[in-house]
Amino acid sequence: MKNVLLGAASVLALSFAAPAFAQSISVVNQTNTGNGATVDQTGSLSGGDSLVDQSGASNTATVTQADDGSGATPQNVSDVLQSGDSNSATVNQDTSTFALQSNSLIDQSGNGNTASVTQLDDGQTSSVSQSSDGNSATVNQGDATAALSDDSWGNSSTINQAGSGGHIAQVNQPGLLNDSSVDQTGDAGEAYVNQSGAFNSSSVAQTGTNDDAFVDQSGDGNLSDVIQDGEDVTADVNQSGNGNTSLVDQTSPGGVRPINSQVYVDQAGDSNDSQVFQRANQGYAEVLQWGTNSDALVQNYGNRSVAYVWQLAGDNNSATITQRAEDSDAFAYQTGSNNTASITQQEDSPPTENMSAAIYQTGDNNGSVIDQDGDNHYAVNDQSGDGNLSDILQTGSFNYAFVGQYGDGNMSDVDQSGNNNTATVQQFTDGNMSFVTQSGSFNTATVSQ
Repeated sequence: MKNVLLGAASVLALSFAAPAFAQSISVVNQTNTGNGATVDQTGSLSGGDSLVDQSGASNTATVTQADDGSGATPQNVSDVLQSGDSNSATVNQDTSTFALQSNSLIDQSGNGNTASVTQLDDGQTSSVSQSSDGNSATVNQGDATAALSDDSWGNSSTINQAGSGGHIAQVNQPGLLNDSSVDQTGDAGEAYVNQSGAFNSSSVAQTGTNDDAFVDQSGDGNLSDVIQDGEDVTADVNQSGNGNTSLVDQTSPGGVRPINSQVYVDQAGDSNDSQVFQRANQGYAEVLQWGTNSDALVQNYGNRSVAYVWQLAGDNNSATITQRAEDSDAFAYQTGSNNTASITQQEDSPPTENMSAAIYQTGDNNGSVIDQDGDNHYAVNDQSGDGNLSDILQTGSFNYAFVGQYGDGNMSDVDQSGNNNTATVQQFTDGNMSFVTQSGSFNTATVSQ
């Protein structure tokens, strides 16, 4: 206790060493053995104010703060509270432009945790709470070069790691007025968030086992939300455009836990919206939206489902994929503008297996619907003209349907409710209409116009 008090006194002495440093305040309270605290408030210049309270054993804390001296109130505030054992916390704060207060709070009540916070520029806020054991948290906010043009201040980061422990969280926000929240309460989750643009927001909540989340937002005004409670599931969200929104939900409200499933979302265009829900095992979803004002909704409810949405060019496109069966595949490809694509493959009560659906639309103002509710289905749609409409409904077994419309203003309707049906429709000119209905067995239909 004597050595601890001497250490605290020496820190206080450094804080009040000269009148020029009068705004620097430091309080260190260590009540167990083997602790070490180093507080250097680098000349204060109206900065400082650090509290380190370590009541566990073998904890270490290092706080370094600097300020530009343009304000009377301390612009750097750091609180480190470590009540567990063998925890490590490092805080560096540097205010380089206006006198906007930065703050870093680290609270570690678990054991064997490490936390590192580096904040440059003004108005940065960081909170790290690690109540379980063996966690690691790293926060970097602000950028020295960007601070010269006032483009790296006002970022906020919140990290909470509990549960069984062993989590890793890394947040890097060198941009302007970004917000990040990481909440990991499961077992050995990993979250990596990088926001280099401005006005971006990221939320990661993981309650499962060995779940990974990667969020990279380099554009402005993007929103990303990742929720995962499965096992060995991964979400990768990349938004380099502006004003995009992404939701990845890999949870188990129905009791079927996602296992080994992955989601990849890449939105390089502007004002796009992506929503992906995966409720079961081994689902995979990929959404690419590089145009403007497009939206994608993917729902994988069955095992071994795969879904793709590629909207690579054009504006105002919409794609919806819903799968509730095993061994299902779905794909939607749209490069024109004002196109809509809908794929439904379902198995709520009757068996629906081995289905596959694909939609290709490279023109404008096209609409395509594929609805399959039987066994061993395969449906393909290809529309390269403008203003075409296609509807495929297959409710029987061993069905196959292909519709190709390469002119403008064409319409095709295929309805197959029997067994072993095959239908092929190709319309090469403009303004054609085709209706195929097959309700019996062993039917074949071919239409070319």
